[in-house]
Amino acid sequence: MSPTPTLIFIHGAWHSAECWLDVVSDVEKHGYRCLTPQLVFCGTAEPVNSLASSVSQIQTLIAQETGNGNDVVLINHSFGGSVGCSSVKGFSQKDPSKLTPNSGKVIGIIQLCAFMPPSNTSLYDMIDPSDTFHHSSPDGWEVIDKRNPEDLFYNDLDQESAQLWKGRLLKHSTATLKDRESIYAGWADVPVSYIFAARDQAIPIQIQEAMVAAARGAGASITTRTLDSGHSPFLSKIDETVSSILEDVETFKLGSAH
Repeated sequence: MSPTPTLIFIHGAWHSAECWLDVVSDVEKHGYRCLTPQLVFCGTAEPVNSLASSVSQIQTLIAQETGNGNDVVLINHSFGGSVGCSSVKGFSQKDPSKLTPNSGKVIGIIQLCAFMPPSNTSLYDMIDPSDTFHHSSPDGWEVIDKRNPEDLFYNDLDQESAQLWKGRLLKHSTATLKDRESIYAGWADVPVSYIFAARDQAIPIQIQEAMVAAARGAGASITTRTLDSGHSPFLSKIDETVSSILEDVETFKLGSAH
C-alpha cells in the first residue's frame, strides 16, 4: 500500500480541468500523484443526457488507483461535488463492494465550496430555478444569462484575469444538473473537509453552510475551514488552497491508518 494517496481534482460546471493547474503544480512538489480529468458534463460537441458518464469517469480512475494499491482523496469544486461524492460509492471502508483484496480505498473528500447533494437529489432539486443565474435552453445546454461570469466566479481576481477565465468557460449539459439517479451521498461514507469560500457569489456562504449542516445532520463527519475568497480560490488564493489541501490530506492519512 502506498503511503501517499492519489489526489483526484474534479472541476465544476462550465469549467475545464486547466483551472486546477497552478494548485496541482504546487501540490505535486510535495510528492503527490495528482489527476485532473476533464469531465464530460461540459465541453462536449453535443450535450450528454445524464451525469452517469461523468461519475463513471471518476470511478474508473478510482478503480485504477485503488487497484494499484493507492488510497485516493477527491478534491471537488462546486458542481464537481455532485460527481465526486457520487463516485465514492463502493470504494470506501464503509462500503468496499467495488474494491479488490489488498487494494487502496477512498480515504477522504475535500469539498471546495462544493455541492453536497443527498442521494437521488439533483442540483435542480437543491436550488430555486427562478432565483438562479442560469437557465435551460431548448438545445440541451445550460446558459449563464442573469449575472456576469466575472462577478459570479472571479470577483476577487483582477479584471484581466477574470476576462481570461471567462473566455475559457465551456458549454454545460443541462441534463447533468437534473439527473437524480446518478447521485449518491458519498460524503456520508468517508471523512470530509469542507472549505468555505466567504465571498462566493455563485454559491453564497449561507448555502455552503446550510449544506454542511444538513450533511452533519445526516451523520456525516465534516471539518470546516474558511478562505476569504470568491468562488475560485484555486485561482485567487492559490497558496491558501494548497496549504488547506495538504493539511486535509495529512489528516485523512492519519485517520485511515487507524
